[in-house]
Parts: sequence; C-alpha cells; structure tokens
Amino acid sequence: MEYNSYKSRVIWTKAFPILVLSVLSLIFIFRNSLGLKYSTLSDGVFALALPRTNYDLTSHQLPIFLLQSSTKNVYITNWGTVSSGWNRTAQYDDLIVMSQPNKTLPNIDTSKKRPVIIMHCAPKSGSTTLRNACKEELLSSCGLTSTKRKIFPYAYMDTEKFYPMVRFCNKTHHFCAKDITMPIDIPTFDDAYFIHMFPFRNYDEWAISALKQQYVRSGNEGCSKLERLFFDQNCTQSRMEMDFRQYGKTYLAKYKEYVVRRINEKNEGHSILLYHHHDLHDTLTFFERVL
Repeated sequence: MEYNSYKSRVIWTKAFPILVLSVLSLIFIFRNSLGLKYSTLSDGVFALALPRTNYDLTSHQLPIFLLQSSTKNVYITNWGTVSSGWNRTAQYDDLIVMSQPNKTLPNIDTSKKRPVIIMHCAPKSGSTTLRNACKEELLSSCGLTSTKRKIFPYAYMDTEKFYPMVRFCNKTHHFCAKDITMPIDIPTFDDAYFIHMFPFRNYDEWAISALKQQYVRSGNEGCSKLERLFFDQNCTQSRMEMDFRQYGKTYLAKYKEYVVRRINEKNEGHSILLYHHHDLHDTLTFFERVL
C-alpha cells in the first residue's frame, strides 16, 4: 500500500509540469485563435487589444467598444461575447461586466485619417434627436438639406447616396443612417476611419415603448393595425417600430458582416461603439474630447 502511494506521488510529480505546460499551451492557442492579445497600459490596467492582423478577422472576433458614461471608462469585448450576453433581460451594465477595461478608443491619426462617426439609428432609442442634429450638421457643414419628407437627413436610408455624401462632405464628421448597408463594391475610404455607433436598449423596455408608439401615433386604429399584423397575418413584417428587424441588436448583427468583410478585404479602418441610448449626449461629448 505504501509502495503504491509512493509510486502515485512519483508519477504525479513527473506529470504535473507536463500538465501545466499543456494547459498553458491550450490557453495560448485559444487566445491566438480569437486573434486577441492582452497588453499592459501605463496605468497598470490590462486591455484587450485589437487583433494583430485584420486580414483573418471573423465576426465573433470583431472588437466592440463600450463607454460607461458615469465613469468615462472605455471597455472592449468582441461580438461573440456581446451576441451571447445581449438577451431579452440584459442591461448595459451586464455587457460592461463581460468586457475588459481599455484605455481609450482606437488611436486615430487625424493628420492622415479623417474620423467619420456614423450614428446608426434605431426606433425608440433616441433616433428623433439624432436625426434633427444630423440635419443641422449637414446643412451647416456641407450645405445639404433633406429630400425625403423633410424629416430625415440627406441619404438617411439610401445606401447608394450615403457613401458618396460621406466623401463629398469632407468637413462633416457626424452622419446619421438607418437600414443602410456597406457593400464590398463601394470604393475604399483610404483617408477615413469609421466609428459606428449603435444604441443599446433593454429589449422589454424597447418593445413596450414601440407598442405605445402605435397608440400615440394613430390611437385605437394604430392598435388595431398592430393586432392584425400579430394575429391575422402571422406577424407580418412591417416598417413600424415593433418590427424586430429594427431593434438595435438585430441591426448591428446584420451590419457587422459588412464591416468585417471590408476590414479583411480592404484593410479599411472601422470600430464599433455600443452605447446606452440614454447616454447619447455624454457619448458624443466624450468623442469631442478624445478625437
């Protein structure tokens, strides 16, 4: 019995270093497979750095920045983490907890790259405020006025016009957009770095607000129309706020595929910032300070 115990200790003593090395190797392989690495910042905080190369970036690896407006702290994670953590009950702080502290947003050399902030609007997430601000910005900085019902900024929902406008309005830094894409055949923006802002709102809060909007706009008829869409027409897709395609996460999930492809194939500069819709003003103020 003593011999067997001694033999077990000898085997374990010899095997332990091999086990440790194996675990470390697996961690190293797993980390590299995600395309991520840790770097130590001057203040001693560990930050999740961007992938070493952008040419093999996957959708799950796509970095997502978050800003905690109360502390002005920047965090970073990836789409894989955001996608799994952003469920029906998730709050913005839940995503912060899943992220790593980061010193700031990506450094942009403004002498070589023009920062282009695209605020991707979603219903019931401050989109009216954004649209009005963007209309004024386009008029004052580029002389463009809205051409559709005069309530939307120029090219607000028009992919074909939006990116030529971004090139033409080279003194404008903030643009608003909704339901646009960014196909690979759009010529490369060599002199621009895109920061895509997407709003976060808890799903139940968004759904309740979108439901109320039908009554605010059209009274009982609005409620009846929504009821018909739900029950008589088996949840037929609609342009109304209640359409799930217009929820912030749904829009981001679709648009990020264009971003990943353009990073990989065109080596174009893109970052995505997810912000709480209540903190829009603080978020824009933060941009003015760091850019």
